[in-house]
Amino acid sequence: MSLNRQVEQQHRHSEWLKQNHLEWPVQLDTYMKPHQQERVRWLARNSVGRVLEVGCAWGYILAACHGHVGIDLNPENIALAKQLARDREFYVADALSLPFEANSFDTVLLPDVLEHLPFALVNVAVREAERVSRSRILITLPKGDEDTDDATNMKHQFLCTREIMERLFPLKTISGHLEGFWVVKLQWGL
Repeated sequence: MSLNRQVEQQHRHSEWLKQNHLEWPVQLDTYMKPHQQERVRWLARNSVGRVLEVGCAWGYILAACHGHVGIDLNPENIALAKQLARDREFYVADALSLPFEANSFDTVLLPDVLEHLPFALVNVAVREAERVSRSRILITLPKGDEDTDDATNMKHQFLCTREIMERLFPLKTISGHLEGFWVVKLQWGL
């Protein structure tokens, strides 16, 4: 992985920021792509107990995983999620400071969220997820070694290459990959 590709990704992101963009909900057509559906199925198969989704947008993944609580930074995403899934709880909140007590959830989902953060803050978000989870965190990240629309999205602050993944997570925690995505399952106390 060349440093130039990471610099190019940072440039795409900074140009997007100059346009004063908020993170809007993922388009439904994006979720309907076969590789995205496989990612959602992996999250659903591995979710247990009380589930929190961090970066829930309008709640599609949370619903697919039979989850309970979702958070997102964009209040408009949360307003839409509340209308679409009245039986779930949604809050405007930040991944870096989750508004929940320790051990509040069995599973915390971080589906394609970490790449939206500055790289230096990724471990802060993972530690917050660990704090509020009793036993499991599920993470998906677009494979940055590939020049796909998922990986090089202008909203992403860095590319999730193999090198980056190995820096973030011990090799034993990287569960593998699905088409276009890294999947990570962190669990303890089981």
